[in-house]
Amino acid sequence: MRSCTLVKVDESARKHGLKNGEIRYAVRHPFGFQKTLGNPGEATIAFVGPRHEGGSPHNVIEVIAASREDGLLHAFHAMPITDRWMHLMHCK
Repeated sequence: MRSCTLVKVDESARKHGLKNGEIRYAVRHPFGFQKTLGNPGEATIAFVGPRHEGGSPHNVIEVIAASREDGLLHAFHAMPITDRWMHLMHCK
């Protein structure tokens, strides 16, 4: 994923209290990411990354985002990392 990717943070991504800047940082500077199931016609990607520059590997978040028709990557889910995505910690 390129660091210049435009990321729109959907309201649902803030459900767990993360800020837009934290979500965008994790997407732009992931420890790992992979394609995952999503809506037909959309590329959906799971990202695992730090909330901010110099972030500890013990304070990591997961972000699920989809590439939509408007050309933006829409982050629709974000929360502290769960076991489901832990394997992405070193899969860059």
